[in-house]
Amino acid sequence: MLLSDLTYEQYKSFVEDRDFWDGKMLGIINQENLPEGCLSRFSHGSNIVYSYNSELVVKLYPSYFKNEFEREIEVLKNIENHITLVETPKILSVGSYEGWDYLVMNELKGTLLIDLWDKLTMEEKKELSIDLGNVIREFHSIPSSLFETIDVDWQLFIKNQYLKMTENQKKSNLPQILYDTLLEYVDESYINYYPKLRLLTGEYTPFNLLFNKENNKWKLTGVIDFADSFLGDNEYDLLGPILFMFNGHIELTYSFLKSYGYIEAELNDSLRKKLMIYTILHRFSNINYYISRNPKAVTIESFEELSNQLFNF
Repeated sequence: MLLSDLTYEQYKSFVEDRDFWDGKMLGIINQENLPEGCLSRFSHGSNIVYSYNSELVVKLYPSYFKNEFEREIEVLKNIENHITLVETPKILSVGSYEGWDYLVMNELKGTLLIDLWDKLTMEEKKELSIDLGNVIREFHSIPSSLFETIDVDWQLFIKNQYLKMTENQKKSNLPQILYDTLLEYVDESYINYYPKLRLLTGEYTPFNLLFNKENNKWKLTGVIDFADSFLGDNEYDLLGPILFMFNGHIELTYSFLKSYGYIEAELNDSLRKKLMIYTILHRFSNINYYISRNPKAVTIESFEELSNQLFNF
């Protein structure tokens, strides 16, 4: 079956079929006139991404997600001369195969944080929190004028998230005790509809951060996956590390926010509430998951209590 013939429903049913995708990747390798080599699919993530000889990465984009392809190209091209603290992939080739777009990039060496987090010492985790604050600040310093394809209307996006929050949170099975106070808690005045636009990569999560050993310690060395990037309020982009990694640990959250650039006076209840509201409005919001990652949050009975546990600084 040609890729162009796959409906979205068929794609979802085929997504774990290694033989099918191995064949398509081999076709791309042949089209790129690359010699026969070792192809292996990356285990994390739902996208079709392969390693070729542990040197190149081939990423395939379904036609129904063409905007992800366009965003990733624009971001990778424009961050290359601005990011100095970590490595990011470099585009080596762009093509189309059976109606779907693909990128060939260099493969960054390292271990994904998802495979490493539980093995890190507290000292290494604290160093990560500091490094990540610095790295995100560097990404946010890139002029937003460089990006056109990903310049979604932040005001329209976040307003829509606000208007649909009850519907979205009902679908996500938000605990009833929280759902009942959702409209009362979410104060629209905390939403920044007209921020200085920053490059938001989507999520700085353990699935997108690469580590290598330096002086016998694990060190953040690379950031990958920019297909979900868009422009908006910088504080929306701080949720990933806090919710997926720090899990309410005060020292990690504090050192992260300080290294990002907050001064002591800014680490207050107002910031805590804004981050909680953005957590509710996030397009991939999953509050049950965040609670499950934080033992102290399991018994909470209000958003105030939850925000104190998730954003403990």
